[in-house]
Amino acid sequence: MINNKQRRKEAKEMKTELFLREKDDQSLLVVVDMINGFIHTGALADSKIDQITPAVLDTVKNYLNWNFPVLAFRDCHNENAMEFSSFPPHCLKNSEESELIDELKPFADQFIILDKNSTNGFVQPDFLEVFQQMTNLRSVMIVGCCTDICVLQFALSLKGYINQNNLGIEVIVPRNQVATFDAENHSAEDYGHWALKLMANAGIHVVGGKEE
Repeated sequence: MINNKQRRKEAKEMKTELFLREKDDQSLLVVVDMINGFIHTGALADSKIDQITPAVLDTVKNYLNWNFPVLAFRDCHNENAMEFSSFPPHCLKNSEESELIDELKPFADQFIILDKNSTNGFVQPDFLEVFQQMTNLRSVMIVGCCTDICVLQFALSLKGYINQNNLGIEVIVPRNQVATFDAENHSAEDYGHWALKLMANAGIHVVGGKEE
């Protein structure tokens, strides 16, 4: 049986820390918007985000092997979504764009999947109920896209909730498992860099690679 000593060792090999101390401690993996509409097809897709897929997939496999929960957010909108006043129409409900990328689909039946209608998964109607039912959580690792939008908003909201309620749960964001898009007036390198800085300044553990 896998124990937390083994999990800590494997996490160290991943160049991260799960903050597991007691034998019953657990970590939650949150996969943000690793869907076709932000990587492969649609108005907001950027194929360069696919570069993080192998690392994200390895982490998903590790968490499932460790018998830790994996929660996946999928951006999913109706045609009249308020968000379309700020962004082009994307990830419509029941469309290919709102589906998980193919690499994650074989594991989807082991995920908690939540569809969200905004950039911030924290305000998804079911998230807090699901989160509050999880016991012995000592950390939450967040991976996916986009670093400066959905990942940033969720991470800061979650960290604020944890602090407000003195929960003693650490939030972790691996540099090599988050990405954002390149567009006119939106440099992926610049926006990603500052998003990670903002998260680190808020007390989130931004791990892996060198601080820029």
